[in-house]
Amino acid sequence: MIIKTVEFVKSAVKPSQYPEYDLPEIAFAGRSNVGKSSLINTLIQRKNMV
Repeated sequence: MIIKTVEFVKSAVKPSQYPEYDLPEIAFAGRSNVGKSSLINTLIQRKNMV
């Protein structure tokens, strides 16, 4: 997998605020301080996106 572009779209707390896309979605879940953000940043090759 080669990730070419990454952008923050929006922050939402209610389903009615979610952006509508026809693309697959991936969720990362887990306890605090286990490295979820670090994993995502590594996958997208950015230091502070998440």
